[in-house]
Amino acid sequence: MQKMSFARAAAVMVLAAASMAVALPAMAANMEARFGNTMLGTRPDGTVLKIYYNKDHTFTGELTPAGSPTSFEAKGTWRLVGEKLCVKPEGGPGGKDAPESCALLKGDKVGDKWQTQVQGTDGKPVMQTVEIVKGR
Repeated sequence: MQKMSFARAAAVMVLAAASMAVALPAMAANMEARFGNTMLGTRPDGTVLKIYYNKDHTFTGELTPAGSPTSFEAKGTWRLVGEKLCVKPEGGPGGKDAPESCALLKGDKVGDKWQTQVQGTDGKPVMQTVEIVKGR
């Protein structure tokens, strides 16, 4: 049985830890299923949000308030922070950009559906159903 020197064992452990640090965020925060598809969010009041994520860290979409025939444009940027997806919309009410909001990144493939908490139009938290839908 071959013995490993302490220096070599330490180097192997550091390399293994570094490779895990690189691999874990990629597994925990996978955006691939969102590119070319639609993130469909539906709130209990009937408000519908369609978001189209792009690989360049931008998004576009539309928000249709419950009972309204009018949709409002949504656009901004996104980033991953650990296991969370953070979005920063542009052009909020009064011409001011809305604050960044973050939620745990869920869903790995088209058809995945889950619940997530978001801020409602009245500023209070609401549960929203989210689904990855094929195509745009």
